[in-house]
Amino acid sequence: MGDSHEGHDHGPSNLKSINSAFYIGIFLNAVFTAIEFIVGFANNSLALIADATHNLSDVASLIISLIGMRLAQKSATKLYSYGYKKASILASMINAVLLLFVVFTIVKEAVDRFNSPPEVAGKVIIITALIGVLINTVSAYLFYKGQKDDINVKGAFLHLMVDALVSVGVVISGIVIYYTNWNVVDPIISLVIGVVILLTTWGLFKESLKLTLDGIPKGIDFNKIEAMIRNVNDVLDVHHIHIWALSTKMNALTAHIVIDAEMSMAKIQKLKKVITHKLTHENIKHITLQIDTEGDCEDVDCS
Repeated sequence: MGDSHEGHDHGPSNLKSINSAFYIGIFLNAVFTAIEFIVGFANNSLALIADATHNLSDVASLIISLIGMRLAQKSATKLYSYGYKKASILASMINAVLLLFVVFTIVKEAVDRFNSPPEVAGKVIIITALIGVLINTVSAYLFYKGQKDDINVKGAFLHLMVDALVSVGVVISGIVIYYTNWNVVDPIISLVIGVVILLTTWGLFKESLKLTLDGIPKGIDFNKIEAMIRNVNDVLDVHHIHIWALSTKMNALTAHIVIDAEMSMAKIQKLKKVITHKLTHENIKHITLQIDTEGDCEDVDCS
């Protein structure tokens, strides 16, 4: 029997405020990154340069995330029948790969500097890093509400929060150097920064890669979904279930529902509404149900 296409994307209710958060965050972090690079090079601070490099990657990350989010809002076309929703997943993947490259660069430079740590002006590091704590905390706060609904926005929020924590680490580095002249702490803190970035990025990389390959999105239990559909009244069986992410905030499902061949069209429509309602509460909003009867399974594999 025919297909049933249910559900649609409502889009974030606070899209305007999220857009503003991106623009403000990009501006603040771009200005601070430029300042941090200048001060870091002027004072031979790898910790500041490492933090600035991370901040630069976050500026790029915010821009890429913004582009991905805007593309995801575009309407479908005959060529792209789902629209550009998956651009947000691609943006997450690009950001993760970019951050992994940044980790490699920071760690390599830190190891090289262990042999001959340069003299660093601790007081300058403290002041610059404190500014970073303030800017990153304010920027992260702008994404606090939106990060609950979209992994793309959540990625931006987490990166900015990590930046704030990393800047705290740089402050500690500056204090230690200022009072002890122990300059080797600069590459040590840089390695810590690299590890922090790696730990926070690895999960984003794995989830982005999984979604790119149409794996089941985080937070969705395949067995639970299958059992839930199978337990709906009048459902004899369910097979060919596929669950994937259309974007970082919209999940899709297709499934074949087996029913009694004598069921009326009115009852079929009611059944589909019941299943769709249940799936919506499981964060699956783009739903296509194929209705089969027991006789259909004699000619095809319903396993």
